[in-house]
Amino acid sequence: TALSKEEKIALYRLKFNHTYPEMKRPSHEWKTVIGGMFIVFGITGLVVLWQCHYVYPPQPHTFGEEWQAKQVQRMLDMQINPIEGFSAQWDYKNKQWK
Repeated sequence: TALSKEEKIALYRLKFNHTYPEMKRPSHEWKTVIGGMFIVFGITGLVVLWQCHYVYPPQPHTFGEEWQAKQVQRMLDMQINPIEGFSAQWDYKNKQWK
């Protein structure tokens, strides 16, 4: 009890670095984590774009709309699976989908 108030605070600070409210104060560490995540996502996106441009081959010609339309017409002409499959949905008399 012989210590003054300032001496008690100084002694408390030597034993414990922070007071209870200072310990419970929210930190800004979440900003660093979110920033790091955005950096990683950005780098990953750049790697994917680089791979699409330089690594992967061009798409085959069979992915084009013209080729797919010809393929559908070929399947209809051959009457592929006429009972309950692809050709079952085509009306051969009216030349349109049912």
